[in-house]
Amino acid sequence: MSISEVHNKLNFLNYLNQQTTLAIYLGVKEIEIDQIQQLTAFVYRLSFKNSKRQLTLHTKSSFSPVSGNQLEKEYTISQKLSSANMPVPKPLFYCRDQSILGVPFYATEYVEGRIFTIEQLLNSPQAEKRLLFQGVSKALAHLHSISFNYLGLGDVEQQTNHYQTLNKKLHNLYKLHETNLSTNLEDLLYWLSLNTPVNSEFDNLCLIHGDFSLSKVVFHPTEPTVLAILDWQQAQIGNAFIDLASFILPYYIPFSNGQHQIDGWFGVEEIMGQPKLQDVLSTYFTTRSSQIIPDIRYQVIMSILKSSIDQQILYKQTKHEKYQQNSLFLAKAGNDIILELTEGDPFGIKMRATNDAQIWSNWPVSERCKSYYYRIKDFLRDEVFPVEKAILDKAREVPKSLPNKTITEIEELQRKAKSIGLWNLFIQDPMYGKGLSQLEYVFISEIIGLSYIGHEVFNCLAPDTGNIRLLIAYGTQNQKEKYLKPLLEGKCKSFFAITEKDISSTDQHNIQLTITSTEDGFILNGVKWFVQNAADERAIFGIVVGQSSQYTNNPNETQSMILVDMNNPKIQLTRQFSSQNFYDLPHSYSEIEFNNAFIPKENLLGPFGGAFKMIQDRLLEERLNHCVRLNGLTRRSLDLILSRSEKRIIFKEKLKDNAAFQEKLGDLEISYQSCRLLTLNAGLLLDSVGNKHLNAYLAVSECKAHIPKASQYILDSCMQIFGAEGVTEEQPLSLIFRFARALRFIEGPCEVYLRQISRFVYGNHMFNDLNNAQGYGLAKL
Repeated sequence: MSISEVHNKLNFLNYLNQQTTLAIYLGVKEIEIDQIQQLTAFVYRLSFKNSKRQLTLHTKSSFSPVSGNQLEKEYTISQKLSSANMPVPKPLFYCRDQSILGVPFYATEYVEGRIFTIEQLLNSPQAEKRLLFQGVSKALAHLHSISFNYLGLGDVEQQTNHYQTLNKKLHNLYKLHETNLSTNLEDLLYWLSLNTPVNSEFDNLCLIHGDFSLSKVVFHPTEPTVLAILDWQQAQIGNAFIDLASFILPYYIPFSNGQHQIDGWFGVEEIMGQPKLQDVLSTYFTTRSSQIIPDIRYQVIMSILKSSIDQQILYKQTKHEKYQQNSLFLAKAGNDIILELTEGDPFGIKMRATNDAQIWSNWPVSERCKSYYYRIKDFLRDEVFPVEKAILDKAREVPKSLPNKTITEIEELQRKAKSIGLWNLFIQDPMYGKGLSQLEYVFISEIIGLSYIGHEVFNCLAPDTGNIRLLIAYGTQNQKEKYLKPLLEGKCKSFFAITEKDISSTDQHNIQLTITSTEDGFILNGVKWFVQNAADERAIFGIVVGQSSQYTNNPNETQSMILVDMNNPKIQLTRQFSSQNFYDLPHSYSEIEFNNAFIPKENLLGPFGGAFKMIQDRLLEERLNHCVRLNGLTRRSLDLILSRSEKRIIFKEKLKDNAAFQEKLGDLEISYQSCRLLTLNAGLLLDSVGNKHLNAYLAVSECKAHIPKASQYILDSCMQIFGAEGVTEEQPLSLIFRFARALRFIEGPCEVYLRQISRFVYGNHMFNDLNNAQGYGLAKL
């Protein structure tokens, strides 16, 4: 609503003249409007021809509801606080009749006074600043001491912990407006959820302002007296220290006055005479009859987080880089406080990492990676392992119909993992994931792999992972919005269809499914099989690889990738089948028939004829991740036989003391460590030279050729040591063995990679300058 629109409302003036309280306030018999000045988007100042007094008009947005613009609630709160002698603008009337201005509105007295900017405040005399801060501290203390009953709010002492509720709201707000990964923001959210304070006597539940700062206070024009606290739109029932922390926030934010870079108002104390924080807090708590000043840095961190997210929202709305920089700057300030509070160990991992020195060695991984590692380890221990067998029992069931129903226990675990930031850990791009390096994710994926369902719980399970990578790298904006976004949020599943039954799909030139171009899109004809996830009811789309052209000089440009929606009537799941009698519900493996299926042209993923290159980009990390996941499962198998060896008695001695067992265990441990080192080396090479370099390709090929066979050997030995129980469903060994056996041909048979490795070996041999050195080569007779 513009100022001109207010002027043009002829019945507005008539309505004002009907308000007895307004006429009394203005001291006139008939109201005559002089000027209307717009102060903010929905707030106006009205002056009158026949009165020196003014009023403030608060209106509601005429568009969609604006967050926090709860007009009637704000008016009611103003009434309650005014009657409790709180310094707020006196409310005069509320109008629900939308025929007057087109929206509801209410009026309060206009409070003439001073509102300080930071510059004005810092340039004020030191003695006055001290009195200004004392006045605000006392006003806040008065607000937080008003009883619920006096305000007519009733007994709400049994409410849920407000900090938990607020942390959840902040997390949801952050995720809703996330534009780029901020590791500091993620860590703030996680640390706050882990360290929720217990309510103290003076951190009581009460009515709080909810968005308090010095800029919301109107002071007397000449005296250091608080006349009014403005903007109660975000007022709520909450903990008192939330407002107090918001008030003292500038003390903790680094500040520049153009001449000095200083540590917030702690630094200003020294160079500009800012009131000391201890004095500000002392006034507040003395007013509340407390001689003790508690540590409220937790609440300060929460206030900083809220400010950082507010800047993030502004960045998403405006795309102005300054808001993004502000958000990151504030998040770092919050983390600096946490580091100070925790002596540089916010998640308590330093001791654990020191004790696990054999895991980390000197591999170049960040403390943040280690933090995720131990957080995942704790989550697996507390949440996943207790319910894993029950979930696997459901996954083993024979499906009764298509599509397969989801397993609710997994979805619950996913919600928990996502809520604490343990989500999409495999994505390097910080716009979409956690920004971990390939090497760091090897460590993460291995610990996740201790559970067969672990990667799914943390949204890190193929084929979704590969599809996410493809969509990030090649998807259009519309494709990312329609397909990538729900995948990232775990709201759907997807499949990748390349394998065909009667051909060797390792050679992509054999693919027989055809993709025929038409004026508006493509027609797909053919059959894909061994397609994982397609039978899952959550699988709303998939990526299909097919022959798109035979008329090209380059055979590597004959295949294309198409995004297909499963609600297409020409796409049918013809059957699903098990892998070694294991259905792995709800994912399973399926055969899909495409019978003249029309796909719109906007569903082409990447360039036409570009599938061969895109597959190579997708598969390198996927092959490595499959191997790392198997390493985790293999480690668990070794842990199982170690636990069994301590209890099992054979020939009057514990199994662990048996010489033959010890020799076997040594052999198995060496085999496992060779697998682990291969994956760590591959991760390091991918980080250092990239996935296009031949040495990275060689390192991943070595993993894919060696690890499935080595793991199968280890698992076979573990099952032998367990005896009959090892081949039953009482233990996970037989399930892990199935996975190891299948991985010998998933993403290509091991034999293919052995041939590739041999070619790399000969290639490296050709460039070995020692071959021609005297005495290095074959002995000459």
